[in-house]
Amino acid sequence: LKILSHFTVEGMSKELIETAKEWASIDPNHLTANHVLRLVAENKIEEIKKLFNGRIGFGTAGLRAKMEPGPLGMNDLTVLQASQGLAEYCRKHIPIDGGKKPMIVVGYDHRANANFNLSSKRFAVVTKLAMEHAGIKCILLDGYVPTPLVAFSVEHLCEIHTDYTVVAGVMVTASHNPKQDAGYKVYYCDGCQIRSPIDAGIADCIGRNLKPWFDYAAALKQCENLNGALTGKLETGQLCDMYYAAIGSKLVKGRYEATSKEFDEKWKEPKVVYTAMHGVGTPYAKRAFAIFGFPNTFYHVVPAQENPDPEFPTVSFPNPEEKGALDMAMEIAEEKGFDLIFANDPDADRLAVAERSRKTGEWTSFTGDQIGTLLGKWMWDSYGKFSEKPVAMCASTV
Repeated sequence: LKILSHFTVEGMSKELIETAKEWASIDPNHLTANHVLRLVAENKIEEIKKLFNGRIGFGTAGLRAKMEPGPLGMNDLTVLQASQGLAEYCRKHIPIDGGKKPMIVVGYDHRANANFNLSSKRFAVVTKLAMEHAGIKCILLDGYVPTPLVAFSVEHLCEIHTDYTVVAGVMVTASHNPKQDAGYKVYYCDGCQIRSPIDAGIADCIGRNLKPWFDYAAALKQCENLNGALTGKLETGQLCDMYYAAIGSKLVKGRYEATSKEFDEKWKEPKVVYTAMHGVGTPYAKRAFAIFGFPNTFYHVVPAQENPDPEFPTVSFPNPEEKGALDMAMEIAEEKGFDLIFANDPDADRLAVAERSRKTGEWTSFTGDQIGTLLGKWMWDSYGKFSEKPVAMCASTV
C-alpha cells in the first residue's frame, strides 16, 4: 500500500508539474509565467498544488479570487479565457436586432498587484482584446467607474451607438473583497447581473475556449503605447450625463427643501459624513448629492478614504458593513456634530448607513433590509400614493 501510495503521489506530482508548465507556456504575462516555471524548477510541489489543484469557478457573480498565477487565481490567462468564453456565448445565444452589430461595455476599478503586473485595468484591456477579436465592438469606459454605471450602460449605450446592440457588460472588480483579490462581474443584455442558467452556459463556453485565440502578450505590449486611445472617453462622459439625468428626472422630487420647512426653527438639519472606503465612489457620490440639490455644506468626505487606493490602508477589510469599517467616519462625525454616515464599498454598488442619536450619542448601523425598507417607504410616499396604476414592490434574496 505504501508503494502504491508513493507512485500515486509521484504520478500526481508529475501531472501537476506538466499542467503548470503547459499553463506557463500560454500565459501572456511573463511575470506570472516565470513565477510558475520557477516553482517547477525548484520542485515546490506544495506551492504548485495551491495554484493548480482545481480551477476558479464561474457563477452568477462571475469570477472572484486572489490575484496570482494559475487556474485558481485572477490573472491575465484566466481573464482572457473567461472573455473568450463570454464572447462565444454572446455570439451564439444573444439575439442581435436586424442589421445591427454586437457591442459590449467594460468598466474597471483600481485593484492591483504590482508584483505580478496584474490589475483591474489590465484585465479590462484583455477583455477588450478578446471581444474585438471575436467581432464584438468593445467600449472600455475611461478611468475608474462604479459598477452601477456599467449596468446602466448596457441598457443605454445603444442610444449613443445606434447601429449596435449591447449584448453584455463586464465590470472588473472584487467589490468589497480583501485587497489581494480581483473579480469579473458580468451583466446580461438587459442590464441585470447574470443568473441561472446563463452562468452555466457561459461557463461551458469558457471551458471550450481555454487556449488563447491569438498572441495576447504582443497585443498587450502594443496597448501600453496607446495610453488613453483604448478607452471611450466621449462615451463615458455621455453615459455619466445620461445616468445622472435619469436620477434627476426619476428620483429627485424636491423633498430636501420641503422637508426642512416642516419643522420649527429649533430643528437642525442632518448632515452626512461620506466615505468611499478607498474606492471609486467619491466623485460619483458628490455629483449625486448635487443632483438632489444638497449644498457642499451638507456633507463631509473622509479625507483619508476619499481616493482610490488598492492597498486600502485604513481598513482591514474594505466592506462598509464589517465591524470597525466606519470607525474613522464616526470619529469625524462626532467631531463635527454630524448625524449620518453614508458609505460605499470600493466599487460603489453597496451602501451602508449609520445614524447617531442626538439624545444618547450612540450609533445605529442599519442592515441592508432596513435600508431597503426605508427606500421602499420613500418610493411609496413619493410615487406609489400618486400612481394611477396598481403598485407592486418586489424584494429579492441573495
